[in-house]
Amino acid sequence: MTEELKIALENLYDTFSIYPFKSTMEGCPCCVSDTDKEKIHSKQLRDLTEEDLSRYAFKAMTTWGDIDDFKHYLPRIFELLATTDFIVDTFVVLGKLQYGKWQEWADKERRAITHFLLAWWSDQTKHKSYFDKEAFTEIYKLTGDIEQLLNRWTVSIKDNSFSNFVDLVYNYYNDLTGKKTEFRELDNASIEKLIKWIKDNSKHLETGFFHFADKDSELAEKISTTQYIYEHT
Repeated sequence: MTEELKIALENLYDTFSIYPFKSTMEGCPCCVSDTDKEKIHSKQLRDLTEEDLSRYAFKAMTTWGDIDDFKHYLPRIFELLATTDFIVDTFVVLGKLQYGKWQEWADKERRAITHFLLAWWSDQTKHKSYFDKEAFTEIYKLTGDIEQLLNRWTVSIKDNSFSNFVDLVYNYYNDLTGKKTEFRELDNASIEKLIKWIKDNSKHLETGFFHFADKDSELAEKISTTQYIYEHT
């Protein structure tokens, strides 16, 4: 985890600490069981696990609790989203922000969330070995600025930012320059910026191939195919 992400997570806990724990939260009896309720009340906020919070993260505000309840649990849910293979899909978790009309929340809260989203994205580019399109798309939809995401993605063979880049081009470059069905949430201007960014970083493909040729044959083969895709699309 990057230092920036650690700071962003602590800032979430601090910012949303004004929303207290409630011993009871109203929930639809058809959707929320007593066992579900017991789980989120079983530990201190920072000790709650994926299993404890997965049901609540899925049902928050729609059929279980209100916005203030969600704000109480938000820091831990976002921490689990950023640091574990959280069982609840990213689009569901981050979609709760739109459902809760987060752009109408206090300035401090919006800034803390935006800081987290961008810090999480930076951390992903360095530590995930593949391009997480869902996270990329959902963060883009919330921040509305693709340049921030691309500026935070410095491609380097020294970390997984290069593997991320290879995966993006390998899986999505044809679509980006063609039908654009995989990135339909992006407007045309953002897609053009993404394509230009790929072109600006395409030089890393040849460098990466020779770097990994004797170290990781599987990755080297993928890089070779990726370069072909890029050059012939």
